[in-house]
Amino acid sequence: MKLSAKAKKLLAAQCFCILQSADKHGSGGRWPMPVLKSTNDASIFSEPAVAVNFYRRVRKLLAARGSYRELSKIFPYPSPLARLTMIFRSRRIWRLDKRQQVGVMNMLSEILYGLYQADHFCRRGSNILWTREEQAARIAKLQPAEKNKIPLALVSQLDGRLWLYTETLYSRWHNLGHEFHGPYQVRGRENLLVKEWHDLQGLGEKIFSGFPYKKITCYEFYKNNKLSLDIHNRLKSAKPLASTMTRAYIEIDGRPASIKAVSRAIKTLDVYLDAGAQYLSRQNAARLKQINAMMEFYAIKPLADALGEDWRPAPDLLKAIRRGKLSSKAKKVLARLSYYYPRFNKRNVKIQWDPSVNFK
Repeated sequence: MKLSAKAKKLLAAQCFCILQSADKHGSGGRWPMPVLKSTNDASIFSEPAVAVNFYRRVRKLLAARGSYRELSKIFPYPSPLARLTMIFRSRRIWRLDKRQQVGVMNMLSEILYGLYQADHFCRRGSNILWTREEQAARIAKLQPAEKNKIPLALVSQLDGRLWLYTETLYSRWHNLGHEFHGPYQVRGRENLLVKEWHDLQGLGEKIFSGFPYKKITCYEFYKNNKLSLDIHNRLKSAKPLASTMTRAYIEIDGRPASIKAVSRAIKTLDVYLDAGAQYLSRQNAARLKQINAMMEFYAIKPLADALGEDWRPAPDLLKAIRRGKLSSKAKKVLARLSYYYPRFNKRNVKIQWDPSVNFK
């Protein structure tokens, strides 16, 4: 089996993202997880299991639903699923042969393709999820809402806290809790960036499950600024977005939010951010790796839901993570990934993430 044309484009988008995120020395940097040496230490346990479950579930659903277009409909957002492009670095220890590994990339590209309305895989820097008709209808609905305008300083305060909160909930998988999409062109030379902060009650942890909001959406209009988004929902702008924003509207759980409601949400976020920071600081390395496994499986939860299966990692996997034992083959893969981590370049990103290339 060969990589499809769509899979090649997805792979190119993945490699571009990785190289763009590296510093001038090629280092991928570090997420604030001081207990772990690197994120690879966690993913080496869970990625092989995610790959097998994704492959099995997609095949089963294809047999039942008949097309990738139908499978695309069960995913509300593309960027959490796009994070599965990361799992191919561990493919040497998957319980799938090379043909099946290539098949996983082809499957992933087909499902993701159906989620974008234009600029598939964000290759030109936009994340277009609305059709032209949806854009016109939604923007028209916002335009008359003069009384619902939120002061821009308050929007910035809310955005900053929501970013911190999704990182608290999902760590380096923060885009399990947000989807930034656009930019959408608006009359009067404005553009619209939509920030959908969703799944805000976490993965079931008691400390976050009481958060009073499930979803907060920010509609942010701006001028004279160049924005770009990649498949992993990372946002870059030529100028600070806050300095070029012209107006903004906010919805909380589907309803227009007043200034008072936004202020209340900010105060609530402060409480949960403080509690969340204390909660994470108490976790040891084994528990952080188990949490990582939960997040990786959460990315393919829609597949499990469609099949009526439990989306969570199998108890045997969580037990293996707690014991911390890796096979000699897995240790070799981890050692090679640790070597690559501070020195990304065009050659080794292909080695890590292209399933048609031999990992070495």
